[in-house]
Amino acid sequence: MKKIIYLLSLISVSAFAQEKQKDVVTISANYSFSEPTQYGVSLEFTKSELSSSRILNISYGQLEYDNNYLKTTGEGFVVELGNRNYFGKNREGFYFENFLTHGEIKFNESIAGERFEGKYSYWSIFNPNLGYKIQLTKNLSIDPSVGFNWKWEVRGKGDIDNKHFDNFVFKAGVKLGYTF
Repeated sequence: MKKIIYLLSLISVSAFAQEKQKDVVTISANYSFSEPTQYGVSLEFTKSELSSSRILNISYGQLEYDNNYLKTTGEGFVVELGNRNYFGKNREGFYFENFLTHGEIKFNESIAGERFEGKYSYWSIFNPNLGYKIQLTKNLSIDPSVGFNWKWEVRGKGDIDNKHFDNFVFKAGVKLGYTF
């Protein structure tokens, strides 16, 4: 009987002694230099004990249109939804991520009395990044990243012609985040 009680107490102590990571949310301000340039907010949702997370980026986008006769900048939005996988433990260090992306940029300019209006829109399922997450403090982190985006363009509307935009663009970005 003594052995059974000793064995049960040992099992229960070892079960409670395990340190579990909690589910966490990181909210970040992000900047991405690419085509389009993005300024926005990023939400990273992590599940306990996994070295992966889900990410939602909602950004304001700016895109330059230059067709040798006209140079103007459009404004719009970019939404990205994806997964991030860390190579190390504790959700820091090197990571790889990929996004499903949709962007829509509108142009509305008056040049020499003529209206220039249109919309550039694209989708992407191949939008990978390689980055490194650095924990500055317990809750504050910074993560620079580089990658590329292969855009599937929707036919331009109005005065926009898609042949003046690249389908394959490189990008570099940085996020400054706070973890709850």
